Amino acid sequence: MQLKMYRCRICGETYLGYEAPENCPFCGAHRELLGAPENYDRSIDSVVLTEVERADLEASIELERSNTRFYLGMAQRKDNDTLRSAYKRLAKIEMEHCELFCRLAGVPVPDDLSEPSETTGSWASDIEESLRRENRASSLYATFAERATNERLKEVWTAVSAVESDHITLDELAKQYL
Repeated sequence: MQLKMYRCRICGETYLGYEAPENCPFCGAHRELLGAPENYDRSIDSVVLTEVERADLEASIELERSNTRFYLGMAQRKDNDTLRSAYKRLAKIEMEHCELFCRLAGVPVPDDLSEPSETTGSWASDIEESLRRENRASSLYATFAERATNERLKEVWTAVSAVESDHITLDELAKQYL
């Protein structure tokens, strides 16, 4: 077997492996969005935005900022290492989404993105809150994709909506580790 490089069409990060992973380890995009690095053109993120698309990107940034900080808060808990580790990984994926939306909007990444926020205080209620957040994100990004006029934005919101749906599955699975 020979080591290969795969580049994610959504976040632009490069993965090294013998075969493409099921999901981008950085943003969670599905396997079909991973390809040869030479096929990736960074200029795809240079988009002209309508007022609606700009507002939708700003809402996306805030949503991902809030979710990142919530999951970082969950990752600070010491009473369940399996869940702590899973939500630490989820925080990194949400952070990647926030950075992607910032890049598309042409704005800086929020200063407080890596600062944990308050959680609900218990794993059970934190997971329920996560489910609420992920359902909202998946639905909202599907709506943003439907009304976007820019093909790149449609592609990104569609992909990230699917990733957020995957996170709903994670939350359901996480309940087994309470």
